[in-house]
Amino acid sequence: MPKPRRAKSKSARKRDSAQLEFPEQSARRLAARASARAEQIADDAEESERPRRRLRDRLWNALAGLSLVPFVWIFTAALFNTFSKANLRHGRVPFWKSHEFVMFGLGAVLWLLWTCVCFLFWKRPRPVRAYVFGHEVMHGLMARVFGGRIKEFHVSADGGYIVTNKYNFLIALAPYLWPFYSVPVLAAWGVSYFVNGAPYLREFFLAALGFTWMFHLTFTLWVLPRGQSDLLGPGRIFSIALIYLVNAMLLGGALFVFAPEVSLRAYVRELSASALAFYEWVGNVFAQCVNLIGRLWGNA
Repeated sequence: MPKPRRAKSKSARKRDSAQLEFPEQSARRLAARASARAEQIADDAEESERPRRRLRDRLWNALAGLSLVPFVWIFTAALFNTFSKANLRHGRVPFWKSHEFVMFGLGAVLWLLWTCVCFLFWKRPRPVRAYVFGHEVMHGLMARVFGGRIKEFHVSADGGYIVTNKYNFLIALAPYLWPFYSVPVLAAWGVSYFVNGAPYLREFFLAALGFTWMFHLTFTLWVLPRGQSDLLGPGRIFSIALIYLVNAMLLGGALFVFAPEVSLRAYVRELSASALAFYEWVGNVFAQCVNLIGRLWGNA
């Protein structure tokens, strides 16, 4: 996970390090090496110091996270309602039993079975090195998008880190927002449509997409409770809300691939209905609170 380290030089440039930490002793040594290297790079310009987040910064991050709660509610309700109402046309089987969903679910189940085996024998999911590689690559790619340079890149089974001169919440949270290994699957799927005789591979790509998506989900759920420093900069409330929201939106987008009978208009209609229901609930709660306060004030 990314852990920023900054130092101010004469050109006022920030230098940061990002690292993925695991609870083992070797991971702590790796984290120490990453921190030491980041400090060494900063010292080449000028004296380095760890940034101290002020109370005001933490408060703003918490408020930003709470502001995402309505969207989390709305997108979750819309996603559930769209799935539950997705029935195939012409009286065929419901969406849950459709060929597309079954193939996607088969890939996801295969990964879950492998994860159970891993926890049974090794007490942790595997392969860790593959996840660490994808994790750090996502940090690096997002840093490059914002014009950053990658000073160092390290990956091992114990953890990894990058050292870059750019840092923001998108760079810090990039590995949790997008399933890295699903990208090449989707790219290969798109290319396959230009190959003669390849459409039968559609089932394979659906299963691979479910496999890689569940890989991303299980590792994300495994590393987040371990106090990842990626969440410290943006704030834990904001980070968790944004991670959930983006993944819900991505899953909603995948719905159009798996359920062609669900139109964009239907999904937007569910979003509107969920938003209206949420704000009606908020209005009712507010009105009840006002009435309660009025009665208490009148009895005082």
